[in-house]
Amino acid sequence: MYLVLAIILLVFVAGLAGYGITFKSVYEVLILRPVNVIVSFLNRIYISFKNYFISIRDGKALIEENQKLNYYIATLESRLKILLGYYYENAELKNLLGIKYKIKYNSIGCNVIFYSKAGNFLIIDRGKDANFMVDMPVIYSIDGTTALLVGKITEVSSNVSKVTLETSPDFRVGVKNASRGGIDVAVGNGIGLTVVRPSQIISDSISDIFVTVEESGLFPKDIVVGKVSSINKLSTIENEIELKPLVDFYTIRNVLVITSYEKE
Repeated sequence: MYLVLAIILLVFVAGLAGYGITFKSVYEVLILRPVNVIVSFLNRIYISFKNYFISIRDGKALIEENQKLNYYIATLESRLKILLGYYYENAELKNLLGIKYKIKYNSIGCNVIFYSKAGNFLIIDRGKDANFMVDMPVIYSIDGTTALLVGKITEVSSNVSKVTLETSPDFRVGVKNASRGGIDVAVGNGIGLTVVRPSQIISDSISDIFVTVEESGLFPKDIVVGKVSSINKLSTIENEIELKPLVDFYTIRNVLVITSYEKE
């Protein structure tokens, strides 16, 4: 039987050979080509997996690098905040301690312990214990050379005082244009101060600075009251001038109370 099968196989192969089909060509078609296709497919799968794991590794490295950079940035931001804190603290200490020999007033430094925007007042941590009295002027300065008006003391208790701000509707102060002159009265309007003065005598401009005048009898002269933010014409002879304070009452942490000064 095996012999018969062998003879049949030989006859079949001989027949195929007659058509130019050989064992080599059959091997290439039935074995080599499918194997090459499979190998190529597996190779592509391998390359894909390799690239995937490489991307994961590189991505992890980028994430770690980003984390390090973010940590470094956070560290720099923290240092910057600390340095800014030192800067402002230094400025505040100068305001409390160093300003006295530059600005010619006898003054006492106080901490601000409460601020009311709606009420236009501050509470400071000194009172009768520092011999404070009603109507004492209150100023602020960050550079020790320019005094900015905050307001005046209106109530005094044993160890705290109430400071009515210059923006209060109850506040009045004698002022002049620092560069153009003219003496008038500034009145608080809740957010700033208003000055009504003749328009034909002095020509005020936006950003002009108004300062106190000694004629008021309460405040030393040349304390900065505010900057002109707007000018409204009331009539042919009068202008209404709006002054914007140069003090941010919300952020200041201490002030100076002028206990006495030499009048010129």
